[in-house]
Amino acid sequence: MSVYHVPPEAWVANLGNEGHAFALNLNDFCKAVGIGRTKAYEEIKAGRLEARKAGRRTLITAEAARAWLNALPRVTAEAAA
Repeated sequence: MSVYHVPPEAWVANLGNEGHAFALNLNDFCKAVGIGRTKAYEEIKAGRLEARKAGRRTLITAEAARAWLNALPRVTAEAAA
C-alpha cells in the first residue's frame, strides 16, 4: 500500500500537478511506472532516480519520479515502428 493510501494509478495521473507532495514506496512506484525493483535500484544506484529512506522503507517523491520520467529518452516515430 502506498504511503498515503493513494492507488499508484491515481498518483501517476497527478504527477504533472505542481506542489503534489505524495511519495510512493518502491514497490508502488515500480507498479505505477511499469518497471521492476531491480531496474529501480539500478536507476537509484546510477544517480538517475532520487530516493528517500524512512527507516527501512524506500520512498520516491512525485518530484523525483517526474524528473526521472522527463530524463528518459523520447521515442521517435521511426523507433516505435
